[in-house]
Amino acid sequence: MYISYQNYQGGINNLVVVESNGVVTTSLKDKETAIRTHKRKLKRLKAKQT
Repeated sequence: MYISYQNYQGGINNLVVVESNGVVTTSLKDKETAIRTHKRKLKRLKAKQT
């Protein structure tokens, strides 16, 4: 899981970007929210494949 911060709408490092296995998730709130959302997204994509 790769976590990075990007600038969004004039802010400085206010967008958290989580990437793994070609799946990208973003959050404007905080790192923990981005990770939790990313895990949920991975679980949903895995369930959709089977």
